Amino acid sequence: MKRIQKIGAALAAATFVPLGSLAIPAPAQAAAAYLEARCNHFASTGNYVASLRAYYNSTSTHDIFNRLNWYSSGPGLQADNTVRIRIRKHRGGNRDQTLKSWSIKTRKGSGGRSIGFAVNRRDRIHVDLDFTFDLPRGVRLSCHKRGRSRSI
Repeated sequence: MKRIQKIGAALAAATFVPLGSLAIPAPAQAAAAYLEARCNHFASTGNYVASLRAYYNSTSTHDIFNRLNWYSSGPGLQADNTVRIRIRKHRGGNRDQTLKSWSIKTRKGSGGRSIGFAVNRRDRIHVDLDFTFDLPRGVRLSCHKRGRSRSI
């Protein structure tokens, strides 16, 4: 019995960790959040759809945008489509301020891009999506959508 107590005491001493050195995690970070926009263009040839998600992680003072993902679909969609993305700051009665923008040639289907862009958490931010669909015989259709602002 004494031998078990000695082994238990030895294990306890070996695994003793001072309280100050406990691995306390940094302030919990929520899972990645995103802003999104989706637009449609209805035409006689069919329904053309484009969608966008702009992913971000939050700190106590900033939202850090790190990824853009988009998707497009529609009958006969060709390879020369254009997605235009803007991250914008809502400014009340004034014109919204474009903080960052991209214009990207893309094929039908999904695409994405890694980015690194921080905004103040107090700012009211939204994304704008403009998508131009490339169809046969030089036909170009487009749609636009302003995404909802993230809550602050």
